[in-house]
Amino acid sequence: MSSATLLNMVVLTLTNPAEAARRLLAMRLGSDVLWMAFFLAVILNALVQTASGFVLPLISPDVEHVAEPISRTLFVSVSAILISVVTFLFVGRMLGGVGSFYEVMTLVIWLQILQIAGQAIVLAAVSVAPFLFLPASLAILLLSLFITLHFLNEAHRFASLGKSFLVMLISGVLAIPFVLWLSPG
Repeated sequence: MSSATLLNMVVLTLTNPAEAARRLLAMRLGSDVLWMAFFLAVILNALVQTASGFVLPLISPDVEHVAEPISRTLFVSVSAILISVVTFLFVGRMLGGVGSFYEVMTLVIWLQILQIAGQAIVLAAVSVAPFLFLPASLAILLLSLFITLHFLNEAHRFASLGKSFLVMLISGVLAIPFVLWLSPG
């Protein structure tokens, strides 16, 4: 994929996530490509999380820097992505969806890579203008939820975003014990 095609896919995801999902799914990426993208997303996420551990305390003295071992950061990243894929898949199927593991994985990984890029941009911006942290982080969260709704709708071939919202809601509830288990302290 060329850099122009990649940039066009990013813009399409932000402006028309349903169409972006259809195009991503039409690529029918092989399992080898998806698992490579998965591990790339895990490594990039760990790097951004580690960087944020150094940048955020510089922005606000109230934020304590608690360095976690990279192995833990990698484990949490692997777990979080896999939990998302599995819960989105099974809850979607419980609600009548027909998405496959690799279809859901394709869309979750793409979204994860976009979120990582967004977090990196926020970190760079807040090192110059710290007041941007909260509004930029909130914007990324809301945009991620909006994109996820459309991605789940396309992956499971639902006829409404309402079912996608239910998938997100139920998946979130099911993931809470895992999130608590993965959280430090």
